[in-house]
Amino acid sequence: MKAEKAPEHSENSAKPAEHTAVPADNTQACVTGDVLKAINAKMDVLKLRETEMSEKETAFAAITERLKKEIALVEKAKNSLAKDAQTRTELAQNDIIHLTTMYSTMKPKQAAQIFNKMNSRFAAGFLRVMKGQRAGLILAAMDPKKAYEISLVLASRNAKYRTKQAMN
Repeated sequence: MKAEKAPEHSENSAKPAEHTAVPADNTQACVTGDVLKAINAKMDVLKLRETEMSEKETAFAAITERLKKEIALVEKAKNSLAKDAQTRTELAQNDIIHLTTMYSTMKPKQAAQIFNKMNSRFAAGFLRVMKGQRAGLILAAMDPKKAYEISLVLASRNAKYRTKQAMN
């Protein structure tokens, strides 16, 4: 059999232990008087703040949910607008291609009469899309002043990207 150890004695073992037991039920309190009133007041404030925070969290959650729905609607509208813009861009581009094809198939002198009446930048856009030889024939049949204006427009496009070596 094993021998049981005798309890060790220390300096603190001679003193009786102080008990700070918390009551099992909340009906008794260790504090009284003004301290108890202050603690109860603080508890009331904390309970009120807890209620306010809970209400704010609920409101925040509702706002967040509403914003998510609104963002989804905005995204849907944005995508729809982008699709419409793309469709319209394609239609506009097809119109330009169609007109360019029409002007390219005309006799140069007939096309030149029309181009003489156009805004120089607008006319340059058509001539830029046409094959160089066909555009040259139309430009040659145009009023020289108007042909010069259109040539300047064509030459100035993307000029900032040209190097001096490319100009020589």
